[in-house]
Amino acid sequence: MTTPPPLTDAERNAARAYLQRCEVRISTQHRVATAFIGGAGLLLLIPIFLRDIVDGILAFLIAEISIIYPALAAPWDVVLSAVFFACVGYVFVLSLVIPLLGVYWLVEDLVHFYFTVYAPGFGQNLLNPTLALGGINFSPDESRSIKEQVMRRQYQPDSIGFLMPFSEGRREQYFDRLIEETDGQILPSGRDLHALTEAGIIGADAASQRQAQHFNAAMGLARSIDRQLSEEVALSEMHLARNTIYLRRMLLRYVKTLLMFLWTTVVSFLMLPWLEDPRLPGLTVLAVGFGVWALMVWSFMRRPVRWIYRHRVDDPEPRHVDAQLVKMESRLLRWVRVGQGLAGLAVVLALFLRG
Repeated sequence: MTTPPPLTDAERNAARAYLQRCEVRISTQHRVATAFIGGAGLLLLIPIFLRDIVDGILAFLIAEISIIYPALAAPWDVVLSAVFFACVGYVFVLSLVIPLLGVYWLVEDLVHFYFTVYAPGFGQNLLNPTLALGGINFSPDESRSIKEQVMRRQYQPDSIGFLMPFSEGRREQYFDRLIEETDGQILPSGRDLHALTEAGIIGADAASQRQAQHFNAAMGLARSIDRQLSEEVALSEMHLARNTIYLRRMLLRYVKTLLMFLWTTVVSFLMLPWLEDPRLPGLTVLAVGFGVWALMVWSFMRRPVRWIYRHRVDDPEPRHVDAQLVKMESRLLRWVRVGQGLAGLAVVLALFLRG
């Protein structure tokens, strides 16, 4: 690869202005992601969800477990009773698992958003996890003299202590092991010990060399590498695209999870008063309630994507929706279909119980 010509002042100013705009956009993206860490409403719904459903419906279901078809001859009284409670129990567990799985996958998405095992400028075989939002070093092509002064200041003993607040023994053990286990790939390129020594930035003695290597490893942990101005622009473009890819999936998954919580909570709130009324057949109410839940849960899960296509409702293009945006539905489809079938069977058995 040929060395590109030096940037003109106009090109340099354009790159700086673009990087400033990127910082604002990346900051906005991270503020959006921070909202998911706080739960953005889910943390308020989870205690209500668990308290009312687990303490209410589960307690009722356990209390009612018995032979509910005593008029039938053995063993059909036991078999049909077991089938009924198995059907209702499956749908009940599914109504708990789907919203909680949504929260679990949302947390998983947050980890993927903030962490990475890859970073431009480091080898692909380096699989050390770190924050995707890595450090930014002063670009060498901005000013060679300033860059040299910066590096001279960085390798001073007090600066190294600031970056690596460990005791000397622990620091040596930690960084020596890190460098060895990553085969030296954690060390940023452009900070070769020989070049640093030749430039007079670090001393030639073994202690200075080892201390500098530990400092380089710490910079590598933060994925702080000396990039040219054009390389910083390239990284910022990729960072913005990466954040957008993860945020769109996180936002849709959050909305789907919120809808699952709301739908399950609403159905449970409506069932609980009827279950507590001794004049009504509680098991029939339970079967019908879960039947309604199972019938509509798939529609609510698909609703956010349909909202996006609201202007193309007569001409949808499901092929254009990539798998990442409908991953939650794809994982749960077969379990929901089974739940719908079992809920329907539970309703039939409940009506048979009434007869």
